[in-house]
Amino acid sequence: MKNIPFLILAFLAVPLVLKGQIDAKIVQYPDVSETHITFSYGGDIWVVPKGGGVASKLTSAKGEEVFPRFSPDGSRIAFSGNYSGNVDVYVMPSQGGMPKVKSSVIVSFSKFLIRAGFL
Repeated sequence: MKNIPFLILAFLAVPLVLKGQIDAKIVQYPDVSETHITFSYGGDIWVVPKGGGVASKLTSAKGEEVFPRFSPDGSRIAFSGNYSGNVDVYVMPSQGGMPKVKSSVIVSFSKFLIRAGFL
């Protein structure tokens, strides 16, 4: 009988603990240029100054964007995007703009980056 209040409290606390784990995301696949860092977070591409500061979200489409890579001069970012069931390679200006599809990912992403001059 002494344990009943404790069990009720524990039972009521479980949803609060589980809610904190549902929305957990992590920064993934960073790449560094001369002046900026790009990364994938929450399925979108972000960029932040290398010296620190506020990160800017570059993409916000309903699909998932991952594996961002800077061009050698840092002016463009290539990434994989899945918007309609197909994974395609897109390139966009590193400070934002409209992504342009460059290749369907039939070949590997690394081969595309080499051919396009990113690696």
